[in-house]
Amino acid sequence: MNSGLKKSLYLGLAAVSMVAASSLTSTKASAKTYARITSNKTMTSAPETRNVVTNGSNALYTKAGTLRGARLVASKYTLQSYGNSKSSTKYFRAYRVATTNKGSVYYKVVSFNGNYRGWIYGGKSTNAFAGGVQSANTMANANMPTITTGYTLKDINKNTLWVNPKWSQYKAQQVDMSGYKAGDTFTVTAAATKTREGYLYYQVSDNNNATINGWVYADGLNAPTNTNTATSNNSLKINYLNASGQSVGSYQWIIQPTDLKSGAKLTNGAKLGDILNTTDSLTAAVSKNVPAGYTISKTQPNTNLADLTVGSDSYAVYVDRASAQYTSQLTYYSTNTNAQINAGQLIGNTYPTLSDSERALFSSNGQGVMATSIFDNALFTNGKLTILNGVDGKTYYFDKNRTLAANANARYGDTLKLYYIVRN
Repeated sequence: MNSGLKKSLYLGLAAVSMVAASSLTSTKASAKTYARITSNKTMTSAPETRNVVTNGSNALYTKAGTLRGARLVASKYTLQSYGNSKSSTKYFRAYRVATTNKGSVYYKVVSFNGNYRGWIYGGKSTNAFAGGVQSANTMANANMPTITTGYTLKDINKNTLWVNPKWSQYKAQQVDMSGYKAGDTFTVTAAATKTREGYLYYQVSDNNNATINGWVYADGLNAPTNTNTATSNNSLKINYLNASGQSVGSYQWIIQPTDLKSGAKLTNGAKLGDILNTTDSLTAAVSKNVPAGYTISKTQPNTNLADLTVGSDSYAVYVDRASAQYTSQLTYYSTNTNAQINAGQLIGNTYPTLSDSERALFSSNGQGVMATSIFDNALFTNGKLTILNGVDGKTYYFDKNRTLAANANARYGDTLKLYYIVRN
């Protein structure tokens, strides 16, 4: 074979090999197909229901990890350390949710401290967090203090009030304290601890300015002075009597400084009508301290509370035997503001009226822990407690997740906090 023919055959075979290799490479490159987004929405549920912790099973990316061009933002190791952290600054807030054509769900999240923001795999359903994130309760209910009134702030610059406890929510905000005056006293209305740090916070309201209310670190409060020990100079005995006039229990009501008129002196023998702003605190103490197994009788002696005197009198209150029924009272709160919804804010100036059968849902012969399924009852899904209509045109929708968090381990007889979201 001549050299020209050999050379021609060699070049031909080389060309064929290059074409085949090129075809194979092209086939391999096109074999990898990337996911694409079919839905990408802003999450609209209550912000506190979108607090999450990372568990380290998935990393954080600039976009859904299976999309072309996705770049790593935080590794699995980093996210695992955030998930195991004892610092509330390392929670995350989810604010967008996307679904791919392969059925995977991704959430866009941002860390409370602002260090990380990106997309993380969240399972196969938008009904609940899964995959690399889990729901987080940043706060847990705590016991109320024995004394709830007469507190003052130690240092407004060091421990001020927050709409939500600092770092318990993403971008938690401070309360506007421009109306605060040094020496203002506060009443504690709720108590909670930070889940991670265990720090105790009290929700308080300024007794001199109702617009000032929020959460404060418990150690940032000065306890009420001269209010812990009953003496003949600061208290009144409440004596509970049965129908025969026999005492079945008593309670020593300690008069708080916040109950007094300006300039009034709390001394033995002082008439309540002369020193008290109102007798509401006394009547509240009567209701709260009824002996177990009794209820306040509808028949009471004609007592003029204003004539009762400090230290030297006892207030007679008649009581009747009660059944062993424990019924929880319902209170209503706004998820948006964390403040109680007053009856005057609602159409008709009243809360929903429940029938005896409906009230039975919140009653029991024992003080056992309530099942969370109570809040799945038709009363909350399409009944009287589903929506509250405000006089100002606002509509309040029942917030199950916030309500569950607020009533964790609640027992029959405890006061329940029902939360509602304003959506318009």
